[in-house]
Formats: sequence, C-alpha cells, structure tokens
Amino acid sequence: HQFTIIAKMKLLSVVAAALFGSAAAFAPSPMGARGSVSTSLNMASEEFYIDQDRRNIMNLILVGSAAVTVGGLAVPYIAFFVPPGAGGGSGGVSAKNALGDDLFAQEYLASKPAGDRSLAQGLKGDAT
Repeated sequence: HQFTIIAKMKLLSVVAAALFGSAAAFAPSPMGARGSVSTSLNMASEEFYIDQDRRNIMNLILVGSAAVTVGGLAVPYIAFFVPPGAGGGSGGVSAKNALGDDLFAQEYLASKPAGDRSLAQGLKGDAT
C-alpha cells in the first residue's frame, strides 16, 4: 500500500511539473521584439546569399563523395564476378603416383591400357 502511494505522488509531481512548465509556452510575446527579429533576418539573408559558383562547388563535393562511397562498394562487388586470371608462380600442381613420383602424360598413357582404373594422387595425397 505504501508503494502505490509513493508511485501516485511521483506521477502527480511529474504531471504538475509538466503543466507548470508548459504554461509559459502560451504567454504572448512582446510586439517590439517581433519587428527587430525580422530586420535582422533580412540582413542575414542578404549577407549569406549563396551564389551559383558556391552551389556548383557544393554539388561537386556531393557528387564526388557519393562517387567515392558507391565506387568503394561497387568495385569489390563487380570484382567478385570477374573470373581469376592466370596466376603466377609454378602454374599448378603436378600429378603424382602412389609413391609420390611425378607422372608424365605420355609415359603414363603409354604404360596403361584404355579403361585402366589405376589412381594418381590428388592435391592432398588423396587418390583421384
């Protein structure tokens, strides 16, 4: 029972603070201040007018930054679909027999009859 009374009092104090704080928002403003604000706004608009050269520079900055962002995302995306070219180095892995000796195509085909089921080593020593 004690807890609900404290909760109700907290809620009442928050509502009262909101009402008292918002009461100043509906007070009328003095008429003299309104004229001076419009004069200073007119002076500011003439002083900070953006001419066409500045607009062009801002547009170039906008387009340039967008191009960098889109290009940074598009280049890896497009590169994913481009097949890899011929690599450097040794160019591949040679085929090996069960003992680990290199196999040469002409000698291997000459020593085996057509339809032979003998195996060679794969990339990690697995039979292929």
